[in-house]
Amino acid sequence: MAISKIHTVIIALIIIILVGVVAYYMVGLPGRPTTTTPTTTPTQRMIIYASLSEMTTADPSTEFSNSVMWLPLVYEPLLWYDPITDKFIPALATNYSSSIDGLVWTFTIRRDAVFHDGTPVTSHAVKLSIERTIALGQGAAFIWDPVESIETPDNYTVVFRLKYPAALDKIAATAYGAYIFSPKVVDYAGASNLTDPKVAEWFNRGNEAGSGPYKMIKWDPENEVVLEKFTDWWGWKLPDYPMKSDNAPDIFKIKIIKDAVTQETLLLSGGVDIAQYVPLENIEQHQRNPNLQVVFKPSFQNLIMLINVKKPPLDNVLVRRAIAHAIPFEDIVTVARSGLARVASGPVPHGMWGHFDNLTFKYNLSLARELLTQAGYPSGINRKLILTYTAGDIYEARTADLIKASLSQIGIEIEIRPLSWEEQWALAQKGWEDPNAAQDLLIFYWWPDVVSPFTYLYNMFHNASKVFNLCYYENPEFNALIEEAVTLEGIDEARALQLYYMAQKILYEDVPAVPLWDMIDLRVARAGIGNLDKAINPAYPTVVFAQVLDVRG
Repeated sequence: MAISKIHTVIIALIIIILVGVVAYYMVGLPGRPTTTTPTTTPTQRMIIYASLSEMTTADPSTEFSNSVMWLPLVYEPLLWYDPITDKFIPALATNYSSSIDGLVWTFTIRRDAVFHDGTPVTSHAVKLSIERTIALGQGAAFIWDPVESIETPDNYTVVFRLKYPAALDKIAATAYGAYIFSPKVVDYAGASNLTDPKVAEWFNRGNEAGSGPYKMIKWDPENEVVLEKFTDWWGWKLPDYPMKSDNAPDIFKIKIIKDAVTQETLLLSGGVDIAQYVPLENIEQHQRNPNLQVVFKPSFQNLIMLINVKKPPLDNVLVRRAIAHAIPFEDIVTVARSGLARVASGPVPHGMWGHFDNLTFKYNLSLARELLTQAGYPSGINRKLILTYTAGDIYEARTADLIKASLSQIGIEIEIRPLSWEEQWALAQKGWEDPNAAQDLLIFYWWPDVVSPFTYLYNMFHNASKVFNLCYYENPEFNALIEEAVTLEGIDEARALQLYYMAQKILYEDVPAVPLWDMIDLRVARAGIGNLDKAINPAYPTVVFAQVLDVRG
């Protein structure tokens, strides 16, 4: 009997609960509408951008490599620069001025900018960010060499006092080393100050503290970086601001796809929306495809072969000259880039101030053999030279193959080693300590920080630049010329240009490197993505400014 009563009570309770649930949905509770309309979450606009190389670091003060693909979306400098029109676009600075002698520059900081952590952007944040970059002295920190001091007379004014005249507007608009971040990173990292290594460790764990149009929500440097729109970005509020679109993607994903064929396959199947690299022989076919668009842009990116000048027999300048004259430049442009490049003339690319057209090595196998004979190698070199390039880059691979085939005709055998960029760079770093432990020849791209000849000449050839001077070249006369030239850019361009030419002439004679080709930039993308041409800027190679894209479908 007791069990029967318990069952009765349970059944009664179940009935009461069911009646209540039915009443809730059929009759409604106080304050609840008696009819409901299904709600849907708005579909987020997402763009997937396929890029070739993995990232290295995430520290805005020191990063000097492939993270440029996302840094300008998450962080902001004081200005942006369009080298095609030679005009500056306001970023965190609304305006600026300089003294007649070029030694004092004053920037006004916009009052409505905030970092992603909610902290207001102020002149003090600008000062602290740039001073950290200078103090660490890594990456592109050298760009700030002209700065003697930075003053902040109020929360929205920054005054730079320089040691010598310099084009500080260009410096403040660079792709590296000019980004501003929240001072609160010290607290987030549990650090004692901004130069404490804990701050770099905090950044490199995938944290960020920028003020740009996107926040980084995933940091997987070997595979992908995911960015999400920052709704409080000041730029979204300006109707006529040229660096934004009302239909910009909500999510921008940079996916690392390490070869051009796979990027192309994914683009055609809808797996990615924009491809950085595709086989160039298929470009005309893609131009005819109504579902795709091909955008061509000028580029200041070039491909250079650095020569290990400290490793015999490459320490002999005659051997280096022989190599330079045995490279089939026209064939490389035609085969490796399907004609979408120009044969290089010096390390400064075509279209940039500081480029000269009379520094091209002529392909001449007879001359190359004569030079080898003069160097003491009439029958060629008695060991293989190791040439490295970034694995997966079809253009570098084809270039390497053509160089190997041509050098074999003058008795120089090449062993080609495709490596990931991290492996290639790590091997090359050994060269300053032990040149024999490093590669003989290294193919890689260079693109600018400051849009100036100095960035090409200093980084790759000044002996104080131990990071990217991977030919291990040392020449005091060359150093002095470019050091003087950069101090004159802001006040005497003609004299600066003359000095830059003299420096490049030295490189032409010494051959620590062979510039191969200057790129014509392009991207292949879905036809429905608008403003792609406006989202690509030669001053920021490999970047697609996602906030400019118009995505409606």
